[in-house]
Amino acid sequence: MSAPLILVAETAGFCFGVKRAVRMAYEAASKYKNVFTLGPLIHNPQVVESLRREGIGVVEEHTDLPPKATVIVRSHGITLDVYNWLVEAGYRIVDATCPFVKKAQKIVADLSEDGFGVVIVGDKDHPEVKALVSYGKGRATIYPNMPDADRVGVVAQTTQLKERFLECVCHVLNRGDFSELRVHNTVCQSTAERQKECKRLAERCEVVVVVGGRNSANTRKLVEIAKREGKDTYHIEVAKEIDPSWFFNKRVIGITAGASTPDWIIGEVVEAVSRITGGIVYGGEKGE
Repeated sequence: MSAPLILVAETAGFCFGVKRAVRMAYEAASKYKNVFTLGPLIHNPQVVESLRREGIGVVEEHTDLPPKATVIVRSHGITLDVYNWLVEAGYRIVDATCPFVKKAQKIVADLSEDGFGVVIVGDKDHPEVKALVSYGKGRATIYPNMPDADRVGVVAQTTQLKERFLECVCHVLNRGDFSELRVHNTVCQSTAERQKECKRLAERCEVVVVVGGRNSANTRKLVEIAKREGKDTYHIEVAKEIDPSWFFNKRVIGITAGASTPDWIIGEVVEAVSRITGGIVYGGEKGE
């Protein structure tokens, strides 16, 4: 019986925005004392713990910050009122908001300024979406809610499934008699490519392992995509969570990871699956 194939997604691991945020955090830790992030910098507990060891603390509420602290704004961004509060309170701010999230914030702000009601397609409890709403200054709602406006703009959480976004745009169009509807595709291209590759990977594999933080929206989307293809799909954070029984009699195994999963964790997972199955690794940094 030949060894199984282990296919590793080329797009697995840190995206541009996460790489940038983590780099900025380490640079801040090397330059300043009394450094904190508002909420976890990214949705990966292992990275957050690594930052803690470098002296970067985490506070959930801005009112819990000690005086004269350096505050790192996480990659998901923060609400406009909290940002303004930090400025007025005199905190040193290191803004690690993902540039693609920043772009979406500006679009929401510009639409609102031009008199548009704004519909945001995304998870109402996600920090990125909460921040986007704040930039609407009272004119933004979260789908399926609709604004009371004659002119409407639609934007997406950057990690939203593109198919879901398009579906919601069609529903918005059918629900209102607008004089103008503007649609801004703010789904991150890196996220879209990661999702496309996950679908292709799942189509080829019998089982898919998705590596990433439990609270990571983009990682959960990958799990959803793989399951939609009808494949056995397992969401793990680290290699020790792997159950060898997942791979019994499986000939093709897929591994992908969310945008906030560091390479060293992916490498440990690939190594563990290879050791358990005796499989041959293709793709990714360890593949051919």
